[in-house]
Amino acid sequence: MVRMIKVPTKTIDPRNPKKNMSNEVVTNRSVTYVNNTTPATITSSELDLSSCYQEDEIVIEIHAAALNPVDFITHQLCNSYIFGKYPKTYSRDYSGVIVKVGKNVDNHWKVGDKVNGMYGHLYGERGTLSHYLILNPAKDVPITHMVEVPKDENDPYDDFTYAAAWPLTFGTAFSVLHDFKKDWNSGSKVLVIGASTSVAYAFIHIAKNYFNIGTVVGVCSKNSIERNKKLGYDYLVPYDEGTIVDNVGKLKESELENEKFDMIFDSVGNHDFFPVIDHFLKPKAEDSFYVTIAGNNKYNYKNITWREFVSLRTILMVLNPFKKYNWRFGKPSPSNNFIEVGNEMIKKGTYKPPIDSVFEFEKYQDALERIMSNRAKGKVVVRMK
Repeated sequence: MVRMIKVPTKTIDPRNPKKNMSNEVVTNRSVTYVNNTTPATITSSELDLSSCYQEDEIVIEIHAAALNPVDFITHQLCNSYIFGKYPKTYSRDYSGVIVKVGKNVDNHWKVGDKVNGMYGHLYGERGTLSHYLILNPAKDVPITHMVEVPKDENDPYDDFTYAAAWPLTFGTAFSVLHDFKKDWNSGSKVLVIGASTSVAYAFIHIAKNYFNIGTVVGVCSKNSIERNKKLGYDYLVPYDEGTIVDNVGKLKESELENEKFDMIFDSVGNHDFFPVIDHFLKPKAEDSFYVTIAGNNKYNYKNITWREFVSLRTILMVLNPFKKYNWRFGKPSPSNNFIEVGNEMIKKGTYKPPIDSVFEFEKYQDALERIMSNRAKGKVVVRMK
């Protein structure tokens, strides 16, 4: 559905050229919704580029934005009585070009700079699936200057597409490894549940190329094992042949000398290991962690409810002071340096953002359907220009 708001035609006064040039009105088209009963739709509004920003803000013309599961979760959990009846904009990852800079903005940011980052918001009127984004670069971090992605002559994507594809997923993976455990080394062992996700893709590259973790075991479908072997996993076990617990247990005995894991990282929503956690995760006193970014159950992104999102099991995980292991919910943390680490790894060629598919802005609904299908292998990106 497309709802267009017509931009009034400006009246030209030939006697006052200065007045004619005082406004720089553009049409800002965005994908928005009001609540969980309204579909995502394109809405348009006027934006005066000469006056729409504060002295500590910049205006970015967005070239590309990436979709993430959090977009669907927040949309389906949005109740107007709680979160208001104003239009709320999709997406958080972006790449684009600075077109306006406030006079109090650090001179690190200039008109014409190509930038990318993650714009954090819950139910914001500003989001990144929009042609223009206004933000304060000192507060709305992370933001960085784009770096060129090493490409071969057959690469179908440009730097704007790649730049929009990685901040949130890379930041989530980096924060899981960086913020909870500080002493990674070649003897460390990690189990990744959901080795085929975009966050897990970043996780394995960071684990091996930045933290030098010795052993990373991945869980995925049997059809994805060959693909994931190329990413750097030391061992892979299927979840669709036998049970996850049995398959990981056999690997642990046969290949890992029965040693337990320093971390179990769940990127899809799983609770199979909790009844036998002592057999797989090192003791709490040894600074081990079970970290999830998806809760304890796999979501159906087309039908998410508060009861499913905040289950009694999850509440007990958070509040139970007697649990014998460290349980954490992982999310990107702008306080660490993940944006700089990502840039360095991209420049070195040790991390290349995975792209599943790219859609033009008018085909945003196809992009939404693709990511909700749970079949995307890499990021789904929407091109604004």
